[in-house]
Amino acid sequence: MRPTADLPDDPRLPGLMAIRDSGLARAIPALGLEQGEGGVELVLCGYHPGARATLDARVGQRRFAVKTFADDPAPEAALYQALGAAGLAGDSGPRVPPLLAWDHDLRVLVIGWLEGPTAHDLVKQGRGRHAGELAAQWVRRTASLPVKLGLPFGAAGMMHETRAWIGTLGTADLSVGAAARALAEALARAEPQDDGAVGLVHGTLYARHILDAGEGPGVIDWHRFGQGPAELDAGMFLATLSRLRLLHPAHAGEALRAEQAFLEGTRDLLDERALAWHRAAALLQLTERLPTAGRGDWRERAHALLGEATRLAETAAEPETMTPRQRAAVRFRGPALELVLQALSTRPATREELDQIRALLREGHDRAS
Repeated sequence: MRPTADLPDDPRLPGLMAIRDSGLARAIPALGLEQGEGGVELVLCGYHPGARATLDARVGQRRFAVKTFADDPAPEAALYQALGAAGLAGDSGPRVPPLLAWDHDLRVLVIGWLEGPTAHDLVKQGRGRHAGELAAQWVRRTASLPVKLGLPFGAAGMMHETRAWIGTLGTADLSVGAAARALAEALARAEPQDDGAVGLVHGTLYARHILDAGEGPGVIDWHRFGQGPAELDAGMFLATLSRLRLLHPAHAGEALRAEQAFLEGTRDLLDERALAWHRAAALLQLTERLPTAGRGDWRERAHALLGEATRLAETAAEPETMTPRQRAAVRFRGPALELVLQALSTRPATREELDQIRALLREGHDRAS
């Protein structure tokens, strides 16, 4: 554990300065740590200079997260309170960390610590399907939440941010910047309208922000929450799976299994073209961070992500050929039909197999009509 005295000296984070100078117990008396609970151990587990920092705090058997900010954390505190009131701060089912304390003047939040491997970890451990199922459970749960907190955050907001992402990439490398600019132009042509159903969105639903909390998914790091389409969060989760698949080939199979499980679990919830669009935009956002990541040839990695995003943007621009009911019906029979088609990929079909394909397609048409 990192001693309190070794915490960063960052005047823009008054809560961090108070904890550094006086200790956690005195800085946040609402936690009741001065009643003889033993020493407090702190470790700095996340730090963005001048913006925010997260401390892992342990006091005896207790463990919680202390989040300090440069900006007012009142909106995030209100969100945790609302999610708790909606039943999402318990010990089972989809959940978020419970709010334990917060201080407006110090700009500090203290929340419970959720234990468990992240969806990212699950994929790397060979449990990709479970990772996808957890993410699908979360997206389904939030789709029905009555929480209306947060600013609008949809396709228009993502498009507004693309200029900064392109600028960063273009400054780092001209060829990557040109590919990013071409992608942004494709996204602009296919941009979905933000006039559909909206609800609470996390804003940065990376695979690392979804935990296997034991009896359901836990979701952490809510500082970018807002009101938007479910496809925004779904697209970001899938984009992080794409990144894992493309940049770490050893985990490609499990990443695909996670994607398949997620799509199966959200089959009747998401618009396919909007999902492709948000996934492509999220890949552009993830690419913007590569120049400073310092891992291998970032240019090659960037072109891999941008190539995938461009393909998705083209999918998002394709004209609608089926009604939503017809799409749902075809998806319903999709797994069975896919198995047949895979079997026929290397040889001609028999008469019986052709009859089976016709029957599957006919059943899909009957369900749609």
